Amino acid sequence: MSPQTDQVANSSQVNTFGNSGHSKTSHEGSDSADGSSTQDASGSTSSGNSYVKYVNLGEEDQMEIQGYRRSILWTIVTWFFIVITVGILRMVYHWFPEWFLNCTHTKCPFEVADKVLLVEICQKKYRKIHIRTIIRQSALQALTSDCQEELSANNRKHTEDYVLEEFNKSTEVLSLPLPNPDGTFNEVDTMSMFTCKKLRYVWNEKSKAFFKLKSLGPGIPTSLLHCPDAQQGLAGLSATQQQKRRAVYGRNTIYVPVRSILSLLLLEVINPFYVFQVVSIMIWIVIWYYFYAAAIAVMSITGIIITITQTRKNQRRLRNTVRGDDIVTVCRGKGAYDRIGTEELVPGDVIVIPAAGCVMHCDAVLLFGTCIVNESMLTGESVPVTKTPLPMRNDIFYNPREHARHTLFSGTKVVQTRFYNDEKVMAVVTSTGFLTAKGSLVSSIMYPPPADFKFERDSYKFIGFLAFLASIGFVYSLVQKIKNGDTGLQVIMHTFDLITVCVPPALPAAMAAGIILAQRRLKLRNIFCISPRAINVSGSLNCVCFDKTGTLTEDGLDLWGVVPATSTLQEHTKTEDPKMELPYLLLKGMATCHSLTIIDGTLNGDPLDLKMFESTEWSLVEPSMEDTNKYDNLCPTVVTWTPKETESAFKMVEVGIVRQFPFSSALQRMAVLCKEMENDQMHFFCKGSPEMIQSLSMPETIPENYNQLLETYTKQGFRVIALAHRLVESQSINKLQKVQREDLEHELTFLGLVVLENRLKPDTADVLRELSSADVRTIMVTGDNLLTAISVARDCEMVGSNDEIVIVNFDETTLPPRLTYRMAEKVARQIGDQVASPPSSVTTLDEVILNVDTATNSGRYHFAITGKVWSVIQQHYSDVIPLMTVKGTIFARMSPDQKQQLVQELQKMGYFVGMCGDGANDCGALKAAHAGIALTDSEASVASPFTSKEPSIACVPELIRQGRCALVTSFGIFSYMAIYALIQFFSVMILFEVGTNLSDFQFLYVDFFIICSLSAFFGQTQPYPGKLFKRPPMTSLLSPPPVGSLVIQATIILLIQLTSLLVAQQQDWFVPYMNITNGTLGTELAEYACTENYAVVGVSFSQYIFLALAYSKGKPYREIFLKNYWFTATLAVWTGFSLYLLINPNEYFQELVELEMPPLYFRFVIIGFSVIQVILCLLIEAFLVDRGLIAMMNSSWWLKLRPRKEIYLEVEEKLSNSQWPLVSKYEGEPPHEEDLSSVLIQFSAFRAKS
Repeated sequence: MSPQTDQVANSSQVNTFGNSGHSKTSHEGSDSADGSSTQDASGSTSSGNSYVKYVNLGEEDQMEIQGYRRSILWTIVTWFFIVITVGILRMVYHWFPEWFLNCTHTKCPFEVADKVLLVEICQKKYRKIHIRTIIRQSALQALTSDCQEELSANNRKHTEDYVLEEFNKSTEVLSLPLPNPDGTFNEVDTMSMFTCKKLRYVWNEKSKAFFKLKSLGPGIPTSLLHCPDAQQGLAGLSATQQQKRRAVYGRNTIYVPVRSILSLLLLEVINPFYVFQVVSIMIWIVIWYYFYAAAIAVMSITGIIITITQTRKNQRRLRNTVRGDDIVTVCRGKGAYDRIGTEELVPGDVIVIPAAGCVMHCDAVLLFGTCIVNESMLTGESVPVTKTPLPMRNDIFYNPREHARHTLFSGTKVVQTRFYNDEKVMAVVTSTGFLTAKGSLVSSIMYPPPADFKFERDSYKFIGFLAFLASIGFVYSLVQKIKNGDTGLQVIMHTFDLITVCVPPALPAAMAAGIILAQRRLKLRNIFCISPRAINVSGSLNCVCFDKTGTLTEDGLDLWGVVPATSTLQEHTKTEDPKMELPYLLLKGMATCHSLTIIDGTLNGDPLDLKMFESTEWSLVEPSMEDTNKYDNLCPTVVTWTPKETESAFKMVEVGIVRQFPFSSALQRMAVLCKEMENDQMHFFCKGSPEMIQSLSMPETIPENYNQLLETYTKQGFRVIALAHRLVESQSINKLQKVQREDLEHELTFLGLVVLENRLKPDTADVLRELSSADVRTIMVTGDNLLTAISVARDCEMVGSNDEIVIVNFDETTLPPRLTYRMAEKVARQIGDQVASPPSSVTTLDEVILNVDTATNSGRYHFAITGKVWSVIQQHYSDVIPLMTVKGTIFARMSPDQKQQLVQELQKMGYFVGMCGDGANDCGALKAAHAGIALTDSEASVASPFTSKEPSIACVPELIRQGRCALVTSFGIFSYMAIYALIQFFSVMILFEVGTNLSDFQFLYVDFFIICSLSAFFGQTQPYPGKLFKRPPMTSLLSPPPVGSLVIQATIILLIQLTSLLVAQQQDWFVPYMNITNGTLGTELAEYACTENYAVVGVSFSQYIFLALAYSKGKPYREIFLKNYWFTATLAVWTGFSLYLLINPNEYFQELVELEMPPLYFRFVIIGFSVIQVILCLLIEAFLVDRGLIAMMNSSWWLKLRPRKEIYLEVEEKLSNSQWPLVSKYEGEPPHEEDLSSVLIQFSAFRAKS
């Protein structure tokens, strides 16, 4: 297949969709009558532009698409102008590829188009374009291009003959199979396609639109994915069928290109900044600044080398993380098997999973057998998970997320497989390449959305301002010189030099160095980063969501007690033997209902399962051939109990677990089918959340005080698991392997409760206390029970001792369901034999209004919400979502999708959101957050930009601390570079007025020695080691402190330089430079030494040096500069050397730097001005900026003048002035609906904002 044309895409910020010619409504697929368009079923529009359609309609990556056809005439005209501009116009087109497309192509229908323009609106702010070439191929051409990769070089010229010969041997028709949404395939003779973000888009002739090639499986019944005859080798694709699908889907590789050094060099050189540098160097050579030009060339080359090295390093790291290939056995049908490379797999292939395990290189649905899989590389989940066969049902539609326990994902490692003795563990391939879950995550890393970070946006605006200022200076100087009759080439070129000094040459290297140093510091603390751009953003985090189990609490659980079911449950108290005398069925259920396995002689699995099984004192053994024969040739997990010497009356018990139904977070349960040796009776055990098990159990088996006792345990923070059982008719193992869990999970007999103590990690409370003291909001997002989550939130001090928790629920008897609000009771956990009394209720009224004034004894209030309530709110009460996200602290029984939705809603409210979790359930939230941190043993997980090898949330404040340090460093470096450019601009402008300029070596000394060294060591200052400061650093360069600092400092700089010059001109011995040269400009003579030069340059040395110190901020985000030894030493060295040059340099240095030495007393006058400059610049930063301007921004009058734009602040203000929510006390009736509705009216405006 011919290579895809991949043009550089650009993105620009747009305030409204109309600015770029695309209205918001049209982009979202529904247009009004005021000039927008109306969308039909195929995605086309009826607006003025009939060639506009949409791809991925309604999805996150929805894009506009337009067809373009090459115009020969306009192509010739365009290239004519490119030639006469010596390629400059082509370089401009590289920066703006849409211009080039419009200049060489015309819009047209897709049927005749050569290229497509895809317009993507990111975050409703940025317009990002992709230009792709349409590839049209016949079936023979597509199959030929696929075969060329397999044939030897000698045979490639006969490829078409080879393909025809192969198809003549088979019964297959020479065509291409295009997938339909229902899982079937449509054979076509030709195919039109293009690739965008590594995904293929194929033309559908029937709908006259392009559609994204999707995976096999999602949205179709699970029965269609099953291949009942696969075990007999009668399923699968033939080699010819596989080749046809590969021509459509492409090869099964996740290819991360590592660009060659030459291509990276070319891309860097034509970067606008470096093009500017090349032009500047040419100007400096023309005006005889040879040494300076050479030094800046070296500096630019060094910057390019650093950038290229870091880019290639990141590309190689990502490629090494995701690359891999293997050999796999595929079923060809008719009893035939073939061993092929994994890169040849296509959706629909039936593969054999080896007994010894393997690394998956595709997404596949498990059809037969059981697999133990390690998913840490993909999800960060360190505990191996059990995968079981997909149920074969016509009424269940496959969804990769809902059926994750039946899906083997690419990038995960199959550790073990189990099935019948002589049978194979088999799976059907559903996704390959970038269509896999791993490929999707890698694609999001390779094609990240534009950075929605104010600092980055403002930095471009500020550079634009400097360029504008330079243009003013250029025009002014040019006009003055023309008026004076100075029109020589040297004079004009020196005028151009004004523009070059306003864009600091070391800026890109200095900015990159700060991020690289921050990344290195994180690595030393076992925090690994695969997305360096996220480091600065992490410094702005003001809200962090935490998973509970394994993140806030220990992975391991302690069995606190077991409560068997009788007519009433008896409350258990802590004893040495938590099992006491348990009923046999309950004990057997605890020993068998799990997904544990032995890997390398060690028992592995979920910590809850481990603790429960170990408490039974049973043993788990690997099945032997003898065990297999005992259980009808099934390879089961076998658990045994051996009586002790004192229990000689009992005989050994052996139970085989013949079928596992793995835990599902959506179902909130797991189950097993087991069979006891020498007993034909089958037992079905089901374990899960108490609420779910209660709903599946027969009501008459539920004890009378069940809910009361359950609430008692969950309020104390215990993790409670319920267990139920039923007998199953004896059937053949084959039938049992096909039975669906829904057919068994009903009419269960309730057995009892298992109470486990989930202890907080030692540092959890301290870390949350530190985050709270820094005004970083903390939220718990868990799949556990609500009351357990509430208890843990109080124990870890996420909820303060004086704070109230309001449980949000809904009344199912009304339509729509009515929201209810009830205060949670404060319950202390039992410790030993003592129970601390809960604080008394804040009121005795049936309905109370919460006081949100944090200064009162009542404290704040927090919402506690379950996943079910969240769904109801999303469906029926969208106006309430902002209120729940702002005041919600505990979100329990949340599914993985709901966790991601919560993170996104928080971001809409204006929060900078972090997410910290340790498992697969958190992947979506980790990816969606501004800074996701996965707690895992792996050094890199593609699910999260940050991974911590330390299983502690202490990494969160450390990341924030490092991020704040990096952000302040970036601010400081940028401000320093900007002020350095202004210092040089002022110096050049002043000296131009008197006919001279800075000399070659003066430029060299400042730019190459002072600036480069100080900026290189600027970022080595470590973060402040103390507690996190209450306020994160500023993110806007255009806010009053940085802008005020630059304006005030620039004013002082200009005044000092002018004062120094004026004082020099008042001296008796002073002779003007133009008098010495008889009116000839120094720019023509290339001689710059004069008193004016000494006066201006002399004071500017101190300005360059000590403004670096002024912008090297210390506490509260960074350590004091004195602890940055290299930076301090550099300050001392250049201060000393500058004093040496100004007071008494030897003849060599005096001639080299071109200094005209004045009388000795005047040298000390210049040093006096320098001292004044140093004192003023340090005092201005310390008092006027850091205290005055920042305090002004926090003042009430400023906030009234310029209110903050974060929506969550507006929500908090409205809540503080409202009487919402009306809540009932612990057992009171909920407030009346009319009371709630009247209060909610004032929040209707939030719908539009959120």
